[in-house]
Amino acid sequence: MMTTILAFAILCVSTLLVLGNLSMVARDTFVAVTQAAGRLRHSGNPGAKLAYAALWLLIFALSILL
Repeated sequence: MMTTILAFAILCVSTLLVLGNLSMVARDTFVAVTQAAGRLRHSGNPGAKLAYAALWLLIFALSILL
């Protein structure tokens, strides 16, 4: 019971911290995606990197959904 309360408290505090800095999180995410897209465009083989990223997204999605 105490572990559940502690975990819930940590979840609530983390959520409040993220929501409090939502504009900074959105800005940092936009910069990271923009830079990654630029590096992908200038790399030699973007198809292989996109396939690798799709594989990891599929693994992540299946681990959550199943």
